Amino acid sequence: MIRINRNILNASICIIVVIILFSGTLSACTGFTTSKGDEVFTGHNKDWWSTDTYIHVYPSDEETHARMFFEIPYPHIFNSEYKVLAGGINDQGLFYESYVTPLLFASFEFFKPLLFKSPVEYILEHFFTVQEVVDYIESHNLFFLNYILCSGQIFVIDKTGDSAIIEGDEIIRKQGDYQVCTNFLHSRPDLGGYPCYRYETATSILDNITDPSVSSLVSILNATHQKGYTQYSSICDLNNLTMYLYQFHNYEKGIKIDLNTEFQQDAHSYYFPSLFEPETNQAPDKPNTPMGPTSGVIDEQILFETNTTDIDNPSDEIYYKWNFGDDMQTNWVLNNERYMGKMTHSWSKSGSFSVTVKAKDIYGKESPWSDPLEVSISRFNDDFFTSFLQLRK
Repeated sequence: MIRINRNILNASICIIVVIILFSGTLSACTGFTTSKGDEVFTGHNKDWWSTDTYIHVYPSDEETHARMFFEIPYPHIFNSEYKVLAGGINDQGLFYESYVTPLLFASFEFFKPLLFKSPVEYILEHFFTVQEVVDYIESHNLFFLNYILCSGQIFVIDKTGDSAIIEGDEIIRKQGDYQVCTNFLHSRPDLGGYPCYRYETATSILDNITDPSVSSLVSILNATHQKGYTQYSSICDLNNLTMYLYQFHNYEKGIKIDLNTEFQQDAHSYYFPSLFEPETNQAPDKPNTPMGPTSGVIDEQILFETNTTDIDNPSDEIYYKWNFGDDMQTNWVLNNERYMGKMTHSWSKSGSFSVTVKAKDIYGKESPWSDPLEVSISRFNDDFFTSFLQLRK
């Protein structure tokens, strides 16, 4: 097999790689599969910064299987509204989830057809088994998928109990009764993220489970979740096509979905938080006007604070989004202090700017924008002018 030097080719796609980098993201997902006889289960915690998960369901047709996808926001510098299909399952019991990892580039392999688009949709539309997925991946040149795969892995599982972790050119197959996937590269653990306590915790619990059940597997999700960031969790029975869903690491309140019923309907979608939202839930109150300095200089980091109240939700389930009046708007940022939101910002030019903020609960209900705090940014601070005048004397 002829391969082009990785270092040369990797340099040519650096600008593409930039689109997968964004701020404020916690990447600490945990996934696993375990089987006994005809029973095959998957489990997954999706740890992310945004509550805005959608479920999309598509029926089968003459050419494709019925399938369900979990879609999450993945903004980048060229498209702040960009979204990705983070996980999914089809009516044949083929399941996948994706994970953020340290960088690992796929090689350019001549004589193989190129893939330019994420393969996950095609995989669920056309395949039954992990072996089919592996054959498909190994028969294609993945180089132009480096903008996706160079910082991620795909965990695929089928209803026979077979599974594999795909990491660029490397594929790690299941050995034994279970396989666990977190955010380190199994083919290159030296690149970071390992040792991983979530991986060790999951494997330790699975070592002691002799008869897998939903309740025993939920204990793994509970032991490996990230407080404030595990947006959704799932346990799936791949042979019966039954899925149990949980929101925001609340494992006492789950819902059961019959995937066979979902796949028999026309195409439809769910806003994931709405599946768990109490009927009486109200949006957080309008946040107070931001507090902070009303003047500053270019490139100075300035701290702003606000707070709100929400009679329906605890303070550690409130997110804030800030607008600084300079075309800069933050992602939703989790609050961690009794409804208090904090954010720092600097301006790259002088002028007068309006700082506003709004709040959102874990069900997606948003408050109005706050009243503005006007901030004046100058090129130089008063100390500069004082020193300048003293020099003139």
